Amino acid sequence: MLSAKRIINYIVLTGFFLSIYNVLQAQENSPYSRYGLGDVYPNQSISSRAMGSLTAAYSDNQALNADNPATYGDIRSYANGGLVTFDVGTTIDARTLHSANPVMKYNSAYFIPSYILIGLPLSKKHWGLVGGLRPMTRVNYSIQSLGRTIDTMQTLYEGSGGINQAFVGIGKRWGGFSIGVNGGYLFGRKEISTKKTFLNDSVHYNNSNVAEQQNFGGLFANIGAQLNIKLGAKTDSLSKVKSTYGLRLGVAGMLKQNINVTSDIINETYTNNTNGGVLPQDTISYRSEVNGKVTLPTVFNAGFMVVNQQSLLGIATDYKWMAGAEMSIGKWGDEYQYPGKSEPLTNSWMLRGGVQFVPTPFSSTAGVLGHTIYRLGFYTGKDYVHADGNDLKVTAFTFGAGFRMRKFNNYTNQSSIINTAFEIGKRGSNVNNITENFFRFSVGLSLSDIWFIKRKYD
Repeated sequence: MLSAKRIINYIVLTGFFLSIYNVLQAQENSPYSRYGLGDVYPNQSISSRAMGSLTAAYSDNQALNADNPATYGDIRSYANGGLVTFDVGTTIDARTLHSANPVMKYNSAYFIPSYILIGLPLSKKHWGLVGGLRPMTRVNYSIQSLGRTIDTMQTLYEGSGGINQAFVGIGKRWGGFSIGVNGGYLFGRKEISTKKTFLNDSVHYNNSNVAEQQNFGGLFANIGAQLNIKLGAKTDSLSKVKSTYGLRLGVAGMLKQNINVTSDIINETYTNNTNGGVLPQDTISYRSEVNGKVTLPTVFNAGFMVVNQQSLLGIATDYKWMAGAEMSIGKWGDEYQYPGKSEPLTNSWMLRGGVQFVPTPFSSTAGVLGHTIYRLGFYTGKDYVHADGNDLKVTAFTFGAGFRMRKFNNYTNQSSIINTAFEIGKRGSNVNNITENFFRFSVGLSLSDIWFIKRKYD
């Protein structure tokens, strides 16, 4: 059973990730996060990201897949307790931004916690519960441009913020069919400003600033389902390992729904002090607590996965390999609405594919590399931002590994896995003025142990 000391260690580790987040996030700069709700942040599990971020048909009883709550019914339970999993992920994102006009190059990097999840079985009848906290979108940019009206004018566009999800979900499996639902609260803010400064040595002009702070909040829900179809099985006469082959179909998503937004909007003039700080001069207009509703669009994905699940003596189970693909669609251009604004958004889509492989799941003689989980994948598609009138293409290749920290004869009751994922890709193409080459390195800790053990002796 998980000891109080180990629980404290998990909490301390999570606190460490959160404490250094504010130190590194200031280096982030993504110009396209100005539009809509910001950059849609990849919050899939680290194991999933290494496989091209597959989630619709992905399920592994040693990992949590919060993107499809139908998988919660696969959380293992035992006669004397349940396998509780604590999963935390972090990401370092490095980008190189290229501007065609004017010709410029900018590097940015930041660190952000990806998610904090905990999952537990509710009964031996394949009910599962998962709760957690994770970011949904990110806003952070600083862009400067020069133009000319009466004199040369410098314009500085800045923004920060993002939206997060706090949720709890429940899932149930009946034989080969699973269904689940997540429900929770979306919250966050978005602060944007446009500062204009005349560059003139002889005539003084006041600088202008138009700034808006948007505060978001509202309930949300998303659903998912999976269907497992058995294709066949065979048992090795020497090793006694039984291999079961199957096809898993999955679908998950969020229907169109509304959340609340409250905005404070100011139009003012200002000057700078000797340290470069802003000193407000005259307020031209100010509107406080302007309430409205933002319509979030329908977003869903559907896919399949072919799996080879192995078992030894009917006691331990593990996946030898799995391979799959899926398509995701977001109706941002058709359904997204922000009160009083029209933004350059379009319907998005993404095609994903990935594989996972373990060389020797049950070997007692193989070393660490033989028990390591290897993953590889890709994704390609179109982003929901349509800023310059052209589609914003996204393509990336992914790979990673899961390192088991316990021997085979122990991990059926207790497992500790360090998952890693590398993503190398590009956002934009030669038709876009600004393109982003990105590299993401993610690390996740999946820690499982049996809780709620029924005592036989007092």
